Amino acid sequence: MPKVFVSTVINAPIERVWRVASDFNGLPAWMPGMKDSVIEPGKKASEIGAVRKLGMAGTKDVLRERLEALSPEEFLITYSVLEGPLPVKNIRTSMRLRPITDSYGTLGEWSTQFETAKGEEEAGEQFMARVFGAGFRALKKHLGV
Repeated sequence: MPKVFVSTVINAPIERVWRVASDFNGLPAWMPGMKDSVIEPGKKASEIGAVRKLGMAGTKDVLRERLEALSPEEFLITYSVLEGPLPVKNIRTSMRLRPITDSYGTLGEWSTQFETAKGEEEAGEQFMARVFGAGFRALKKHLGV
């Protein structure tokens, strides 16, 4: 099963970064390619099992993701992709934040595991690494850092 790990330094306190990154319904505010998000009925956005339906910019495509873990103590959010127009499948993704104590900054770590068609592993890894890299750049811009 292919895996991808991307990390970055964010020049903002971890609590500030966490407020943005942990908002399961707030992804379109900063993530490229997302135009809107709706939490499906039955759960609140902060409840494990909540499903968000993300509209993708420039298309009618929809990405559905389920919140699997949300730990403010560990600054960890984990979600799985239920459906969407992605070149990979059975995706489980986590974002973890860690404090950088000497500068009051944040280390952001985004990791995922997924499946691809045989022979497409490297293309899937490159795709997910691009998504996470663009996401971190956009998150920094959104935070003004």
